[in-house]
Amino acid sequence: LNGWFPSPTGISPDKDESIRESVRLAAIGQEVARYHLWRVLTGEELTERQIADEIDRAMIENGSNPDWPSFDTIVASGANGAIPHGDPENRGAGPKIVEIGDVVVVDLGARVNDWVSDVTRTYIVGGTTNQTIIDSYMAVYDAQNLTFPVLEAGTPAWVPDDIARTHIEEQGFGDLFIHSLGHGFGVCVHEPPLLSSTRSDPLFGLNYNEQPLMIWDALTVEPGIYHDSWFGIRIEDDFLINSDGHEFLTADLPRDLDWAMITLDDYIEQSVSELKGDEDDSSFLPHPVGFVEVLVLAAIIVAIKRDELE
Repeated sequence: LNGWFPSPTGISPDKDESIRESVRLAAIGQEVARYHLWRVLTGEELTERQIADEIDRAMIENGSNPDWPSFDTIVASGANGAIPHGDPENRGAGPKIVEIGDVVVVDLGARVNDWVSDVTRTYIVGGTTNQTIIDSYMAVYDAQNLTFPVLEAGTPAWVPDDIARTHIEEQGFGDLFIHSLGHGFGVCVHEPPLLSSTRSDPLFGLNYNEQPLMIWDALTVEPGIYHDSWFGIRIEDDFLINSDGHEFLTADLPRDLDWAMITLDDYIEQSVSELKGDEDDSSFLPHPVGFVEVLVLAAIIVAIKRDELE
């Protein structure tokens, strides 16, 4: 991944609007990821790398910079998901075949006019009734929600981390939250401020940060729980700090437990097949239909047609 460096000055001046667009492209990437993980349920054999390549292709086809990625897309399934950056020998997405029952962490970002996004979702291929997985997911989800009210100018950067970390500790997973809550981003995917309440952060190797949040900051909030050699959970969303508090850039991209659990009836293969013959007929949209699905529909069709040609 990119290092921790401040944004250079004098680059594209339309920072906020470019970041909003890069977040839109990241949402497309996440829906493409979810769709291809659903394909695993239908019997397809797909590796982490193949899914990552499809994600990258979709974001580029929709406008992400093809020559300067935000960072290497991470598709980390099963035990690889217990490593925050995925398979360390294969840039976060390797030859492991994704299997039914895997918990899969997908961390991706796009770049528009120099400015990046950084969005993570965790999926469970086939769903689960395992209480440890469910409790871990909900601990991360609820910890993230608790931080939202303090994401405003003037809040010391350590405060959101302290809130999230306290909740995860109360749920019994404190020693499994092994990195800071989040970070700034802009031209580089990792920039100040560092949302950390600890003096030594194991993910970035930086000391905790008491810098107050500023109205120009773009921030990620990404609590995580990592069960060594089993699975990991991370949910990461993007925010712009402004004079009204914050703008929740990824609010339209689902992150609840139902969305995380991928089941066979989430998409209807026949509807996708019919759609290829009449792309203007909205009645053939795959189920479920929502904001993100409409955005990504064209990317899914392209992927299906390319598979047929191959």
